Amino acid sequence: MKKFYLPDTSDKRLEYTKEELENNGFELVNKISNADFVVLGVNPDKKYLDYNVPIFAGNVDAATLGQGSDPCLRRIFDYVKDEEYAIKNAYLTAEAAVCIAVNNSSLSLIGSPVLICGFGRIGKALLRYLEPFTKDITICARSPQARAVASSLGAATTDFNKLSDSKKHNFIFNTVPHPVFCERELKSVSSEALLIDLASFPGGVDINYAKYFNTNLITARGLPGKYSPKTSGIITAKTIERMIKEEKL
Repeated sequence: MKKFYLPDTSDKRLEYTKEELENNGFELVNKISNADFVVLGVNPDKKYLDYNVPIFAGNVDAATLGQGSDPCLRRIFDYVKDEEYAIKNAYLTAEAAVCIAVNNSSLSLIGSPVLICGFGRIGKALLRYLEPFTKDITICARSPQARAVASSLGAATTDFNKLSDSKKHNFIFNTVPHPVFCERELKSVSSEALLIDLASFPGGVDINYAKYFNTNLITARGLPGKYSPKTSGIITAKTIERMIKEEKL
């Protein structure tokens, strides 16, 4: 029986990760010296990354560890970079984003013109969740290939050079993690529209111009942990189990 140590449960998801691991035959121990591996949350505190056993954590890179460090050399396994985890997490994010849209606008999603910026995992998940509400969905994507896929799925398409023509949209979801909504683009956003920025830091919206134009903006990060922590925690546990088998730990 493999034993694990979980030093920080401030992330609600980890309570459910712990339960799922225990249900599947892993044992929680209260001392790192007795553990076969450590479980940490997303963006963990650096003080937990120096244990001399395999560590499973999310969003760990050289910048987190310190300049010149390599997570691979330190036996740190980043479950956020796992493709299966990322896809499942994208759907949880999209589900929560729809909930935010419904709860924070005086307009209905039903029949509304919607713009999705970016067509990666979250953009694709959003398209699937929004289709029952409206067929008036536009995908903004940089690559012709992504636009072709979106078009084949029934969405209208545009590119980032035309974001300044987005006045008609009642709901805008951004998934691009670098500034795409700046002065020119924000000036064209309708005063009734809701702009939800789902992108990781620093996000895709110029906050200062958003304030200047009184844009109805919601910055929404870490949604799975806030809206569906149990499901997210179970997904984390299953990912860790699979990584242990794949890495033969």
